[in-house]
Amino acid sequence: MLCPADMIGAQTKLMNQMEKFQAHQVSDRNIGIRKTIHDVCTVVQDMLKEVEAQEPRFISSLTEINGRYDGQRVLSPTEFEVVLYLNQMGEFNFIDDGSMPGCAVLKLSDGRKRSMSLWVEFITASGYLSARKIRCRFQTLVAQACD
Repeated sequence: MLCPADMIGAQTKLMNQMEKFQAHQVSDRNIGIRKTIHDVCTVVQDMLKEVEAQEPRFISSLTEINGRYDGQRVLSPTEFEVVLYLNQMGEFNFIDDGSMPGCAVLKLSDGRKRSMSLWVEFITASGYLSARKIRCRFQTLVAQACD
């Protein structure tokens, strides 16, 4: 398809403007976001290493793979979420009765006293793992790691 000569000039001008916008706006912002994420992840990794040293039951899953962080979600420009695993949990039965607000829907069922004793401070009288108690302990460890 043939284009008029004045159309080619307009198209070239548009492409130059698009490339300029990409170079000055998009790339700069992308670099800034990557730097912020890297800085946040570095601080979080250091803090979680300290938490894990104090309490080996909490294990960070935040790892850098090819310049990207696995185990992290960006919720907003000022909010980040990091996946944290609990170590040596044993085996569980999934129970979805919804009767225990503030508790995980998992019940310890492996019968091994050793694994039960690792988590006894977080287990309710009915055998449920209390998310509230785990959160409280983790927040205490984070506060100690930050001091």
